[in-house]
Amino acid sequence: MNYSYPKSMVAAASESKGQDVKTAKHPAYALTTYELKDLRSTLERAIRETPPDVPVAEYLRNDLAEVIAEQEQRARIRQVSRRNDDQDHYCVRQQTTAELERVKRELQANLGLVTADSPARVPIQNHLRAIDAELADRADGRHASRTFR
Repeated sequence: MNYSYPKSMVAAASESKGQDVKTAKHPAYALTTYELKDLRSTLERAIRETPPDVPVAEYLRNDLAEVIAEQEQRARIRQVSRRNDDQDHYCVRQQTTAELERVKRELQANLGLVTADSPARVPIQNHLRAIDAELADRADGRHASRTFR
Protein backbone atom coordinates (compact mmCIF):
# COMPACT_ATOMS: atom_id res chain seq x y z
CA MET A 1 0.00 0.00 0.00
CA ASN A 2 1.17 3.44 -0.73
CA TYR A 3 0.68 5.79 2.16
CA SER A 4 1.87 9.31 2.50
CA TYR A 5 3.67 9.57 5.82
CA PRO A 6 5.51 12.08 7.93
CA LYS A 7 9.11 12.57 6.80
CA SER A 8 10.36 11.85 10.32
CA MET A 9 8.92 8.34 10.17
CA VAL A 10 10.39 7.75 6.72
CA ALA A 11 13.77 8.97 7.96
CA ALA A 12 13.64 6.66 10.97
CA ALA A 13 12.83 3.73 8.75
CA SER A 14 15.53 4.61 6.25
CA GLU A 15 18.08 4.52 9.04
CA SER A 16 16.93 1.02 9.92
CA LYS A 17 18.00 -1.19 6.98
CA GLY A 18 16.79 1.24 4.34
CA GLN A 19 13.14 0.40 4.88
CA ASP A 20 10.61 2.88 3.53
CA VAL A 21 8.14 3.21 6.38
CA LYS A 22 5.09 5.35 5.88
CA THR A 23 2.07 6.35 7.91
CA ALA A 24 -1.49 6.51 6.69
CA LYS A 25 -3.12 9.51 5.04
CA HIS A 26 -6.06 9.03 7.38
CA PRO A 27 -6.37 8.52 11.15
CA ALA A 28 -6.46 4.90 12.35
CA TYR A 29 -10.25 4.87 12.78
CA ALA A 30 -10.71 5.72 9.08
CA LEU A 31 -8.46 2.94 7.75
CA THR A 32 -9.78 -0.34 6.41
CA THR A 33 -9.03 -3.51 8.34
CA TYR A 34 -6.42 -4.46 5.74
CA GLU A 35 -4.77 -1.04 5.91
CA LEU A 36 -4.62 -1.30 9.71
CA LYS A 37 -3.01 -4.74 9.49
CA ASP A 38 -0.51 -3.49 6.92
CA LEU A 39 0.32 -0.37 8.94
CA ARG A 40 0.75 -2.41 12.12
CA SER A 41 3.18 -4.78 10.35
CA THR A 42 5.12 -1.83 8.94
CA LEU A 43 5.38 -0.10 12.31
CA GLU A 44 6.35 -3.31 14.12
CA ARG A 45 9.04 -3.98 11.48
CA ALA A 46 10.40 -0.43 11.79
CA ILE A 47 10.61 -0.74 15.56
CA ARG A 48 12.10 -4.24 15.41
CA GLU A 49 14.71 -3.29 12.79
CA THR A 50 15.86 -0.15 14.55
CA PRO A 51 19.47 -0.75 15.62
CA PRO A 52 19.87 -1.31 19.39
CA ASP A 53 22.03 1.79 19.79
CA VAL A 54 19.39 4.05 18.18
CA PRO A 55 16.40 4.98 20.35
CA VAL A 56 13.03 4.11 18.81
CA ALA A 57 11.15 7.27 18.07
CA GLU A 58 8.28 7.83 20.46
CA TYR A 59 5.89 8.59 17.60
CA LEU A 60 6.46 5.09 16.20
CA ARG A 61 5.41 3.57 19.51
CA ASN A 62 2.46 5.96 19.75
CA ASP A 63 1.33 5.17 16.20
CA LEU A 64 1.62 1.44 16.87
CA ALA A 65 -0.35 1.78 20.13
CA GLU A 66 -3.07 3.70 18.28
CA VAL A 67 -3.31 1.04 15.55
CA ILE A 68 -3.45 -1.79 18.10
CA ALA A 69 -6.11 0.05 20.11
CA GLU A 70 -8.22 0.52 16.96
CA GLN A 71 -7.88 -3.16 16.04
CA GLU A 72 -8.89 -4.22 19.56
CA GLN A 73 -11.86 -1.83 19.53
CA ARG A 74 -13.07 -3.27 16.23
CA ALA A 75 -12.68 -6.81 17.57
CA ARG A 76 -14.78 -5.90 20.64
CA ILE A 77 -17.46 -4.33 18.44
CA ARG A 78 -17.58 -7.43 16.21
CA GLN A 79 -17.82 -9.70 19.24
CA VAL A 80 -20.62 -7.70 20.87
CA SER A 81 -22.43 -7.36 17.56
CA ARG A 82 -22.34 -11.10 16.93
CA ARG A 83 -23.40 -11.91 20.46
CA ASN A 84 -26.27 -9.41 20.71
CA ASP A 85 -27.61 -9.39 17.22
CA ASP A 86 -28.17 -12.28 14.86
CA GLN A 87 -29.43 -10.05 12.06
CA ASP A 88 -27.55 -7.79 9.72
CA HIS A 89 -27.61 -4.15 10.81
CA TYR A 90 -27.92 -3.11 7.19
CA CYS A 91 -30.64 -5.60 6.29
CA VAL A 92 -32.69 -3.67 3.79
CA ARG A 93 -35.43 -6.29 3.45
CA GLN A 94 -36.76 -5.51 6.91
CA GLN A 95 -37.28 -1.82 6.17
CA THR A 96 -40.32 -0.26 4.58
CA THR A 97 -39.99 1.44 1.21
CA ALA A 98 -40.37 4.84 2.88
CA GLU A 99 -37.56 3.97 5.33
CA LEU A 100 -35.33 2.81 2.48
CA GLU A 101 -35.91 6.02 0.55
CA ARG A 102 -35.17 8.14 3.64
CA VAL A 103 -31.98 6.20 4.42
CA LYS A 104 -30.94 6.46 0.77
CA ARG A 105 -31.31 10.27 0.85
CA GLU A 106 -29.31 10.47 4.08
CA LEU A 107 -26.56 8.23 2.70
CA GLN A 108 -26.37 10.28 -0.50
CA ALA A 109 -26.03 13.44 1.59
CA ASN A 110 -23.27 11.79 3.65
CA LEU A 111 -21.51 10.68 0.47
CA GLY A 112 -21.50 14.29 -0.69
CA LEU A 113 -19.70 15.32 2.51
CA VAL A 114 -16.98 12.67 2.30
CA THR A 115 -13.80 13.33 0.34
CA ALA A 116 -13.25 11.33 -2.83
CA ASP A 117 -10.36 9.31 -1.34
CA SER A 118 -11.99 8.61 2.02
CA PRO A 119 -12.37 4.97 3.06
CA ALA A 120 -15.78 5.94 4.48
CA ARG A 121 -17.16 5.97 0.92
CA VAL A 122 -16.98 2.16 0.60
CA PRO A 123 -19.61 1.15 3.20
CA ILE A 124 -21.86 4.05 2.19
CA GLN A 125 -21.73 3.01 -1.46
CA ASN A 126 -22.32 -0.65 -0.54
CA HIS A 127 -25.36 0.28 1.51
CA LEU A 128 -26.69 2.44 -1.32
CA ARG A 129 -26.27 -0.46 -3.77
CA ALA A 130 -28.16 -2.78 -1.42
CA ILE A 131 -30.98 -0.24 -1.09
CA ASP A 132 -31.13 0.28 -4.87
CA ALA A 133 -31.28 -3.48 -5.47
CA GLU A 134 -34.04 -3.93 -2.89
CA LEU A 135 -36.08 -1.04 -4.29
CA ALA A 136 -35.66 -2.47 -7.81
CA ASP A 137 -36.79 -5.90 -6.56
CA ARG A 138 -39.85 -4.36 -4.97
CA ALA A 139 -40.66 -2.39 -8.11
CA ASP A 140 -40.44 -5.59 -10.18
CA GLY A 141 -42.70 -7.43 -7.74
CA ARG A 142 -40.00 -10.03 -6.97
CA HIS A 143 -39.99 -9.06 -3.31
CA ALA A 144 -43.54 -10.28 -2.75
CA SER A 145 -42.98 -13.63 -4.49
CA ARG A 146 -39.70 -14.17 -2.64
CA THR A 147 -41.34 -13.38 0.71
CA PHE A 148 -44.17 -15.88 0.34
CA ARG A 149 -42.19 -18.87 -0.92
